[in-house]
Amino acid sequence: MTLDEYNAAVKKIVTEQQAIAQSTAQLAMTGQANPTNPQFTEILTKQWTLMQTMAKLNTDLMMGIMSMKK
Repeated sequence: MTLDEYNAAVKKIVTEQQAIAQSTAQLAMTGQANPTNPQFTEILTKQWTLMQTMAKLNTDLMMGIMSMKK
């Protein structure tokens, strides 16, 4: 993974994160941000997926840096 590929992936994640934040805020303002709301649960699932993706990207980047030093 190159640094440019990493940066592009992070920018995509940040954009998705902003959309999630906006959706969560809208649900919160209407009192619908609770675990019994399927839409809220879907948003939390998307958030968790983004966190996992970011962790994988960071691991891939670190492994790439470590392997380049050998």
